[in-house]
Amino acid sequence: MDGYIERMQMKENQCMALIQQADDVLAANGFEPSKEECVYLQRAANLRYEMAQMSVGEERLYQQRKLQELNQRIKKIVQALNPDLYKRMQENLARQKEEKNSEKKEKDTKTLQKPAGGGKSGGSSGGGVPDETVETWFKEAPKHSFQDVSGMAQLKEQLRECIADSQLSRLKSYMKMEQLHSYFFIGPPGCGKTYIIEAFAHELMDQNYKYLSLVGSDILSRFVGEAEKIITRLFEEAEKNAPCIVFIDEVDGVCKNRSQPMLPEYAASLTTAFLTGYNRINSSDKPIIFIGATNYPNQVDNAMLDRVELVRVPFPDLEARTYSFEKHFQDIFTLEEGFTARDIAAATDTYNYRDIKRLVSRIKNMVLKDVMQIYKDEEKAINALKTGEYRLTREMFQTGQESCLPTPKEDIIRELDEWEEKFKRNISEEG
Repeated sequence: MDGYIERMQMKENQCMALIQQADDVLAANGFEPSKEECVYLQRAANLRYEMAQMSVGEERLYQQRKLQELNQRIKKIVQALNPDLYKRMQENLARQKEEKNSEKKEKDTKTLQKPAGGGKSGGSSGGGVPDETVETWFKEAPKHSFQDVSGMAQLKEQLRECIADSQLSRLKSYMKMEQLHSYFFIGPPGCGKTYIIEAFAHELMDQNYKYLSLVGSDILSRFVGEAEKIITRLFEEAEKNAPCIVFIDEVDGVCKNRSQPMLPEYAASLTTAFLTGYNRINSSDKPIIFIGATNYPNQVDNAMLDRVELVRVPFPDLEARTYSFEKHFQDIFTLEEGFTARDIAAATDTYNYRDIKRLVSRIKNMVLKDVMQIYKDEEKAINALKTGEYRLTREMFQTGQESCLPTPKEDIIRELDEWEEKFKRNISEEG
């Protein structure tokens, strides 16, 4: 009993702290609703849900009332920030209520006949997810392909082999080989994980694959209990729309490591739903390619890591940085004689793609001010940039670089290296 009281007290304290943070954000925003406030309230609602599940009698009713209060506040924020989403949610709730009433009526009349598999669109075991939401998961082909990805030669070759392999689905089926290809792209922020995954999707869509893509936060930013429904529906859609590629960015948010101490019950439940959905497409014998991306592989459940091929995406090398700077400056301005994009790349050894983007933005702002100060007139300034009369100097680049230092990366690189070494060692010992 003492353990139960301690756990409840701890969760209550955490819940109240999150609500206080939401109140602070609301006040700081001049009492205007914001997504940040909604995130804090959602986390508090998750804790209330857990406490309600742990409780009985009057305590359970109390927690349910408090959960309802939080959900009402969350609804108001969603209504203010995204009226269309709120309308779809209300329609979905009405549909769920109607389905429940229909089920009750069938049960009362002892009608045992069940609907055919899948039922109407949106009414399968992943039901409760509006069709309009599902439609947003299906993406158009990304505009860039492998041709636009600089560096990463070994990784591109590996993915090209996967594309070639995906064209042999009938042969693989005959040989009783798994159809599912699964990858986890790991690496620090800004190293280009999403970019090359989108290029991979582009190549696959040329082979008539469909492309489903979500971010972990898209799945989590829903009311309590909704995330499992979204995950279930996602994998159902993948199976129905094969051949397809499924990409979940920030996958660590929806497949938490269940061995973590003090992991909330809702997170463990979501991981279980995720693994169940994944196993479903793995056993479906349909051509599906699953990709997850994460900066924090140590937070992903081991049962999932055992099922995928890990791909470490490096920081951009010299060739990749050179190509990136050339693309950023192309058709805008030229560099002074004796100064090249490769020189800039050599001076930015520790930069990732986000750092490069910030530096380019800084340089462009400097050029904007300088060229207007010199030419005064906008048309003359544009003409000077086009003709090369005005050129970016090495000195100007160095000034921009001094005011735009790269983000620190040592800690996350060390953590990734240590995790990867430990993971490989564990695999070796198990083998």
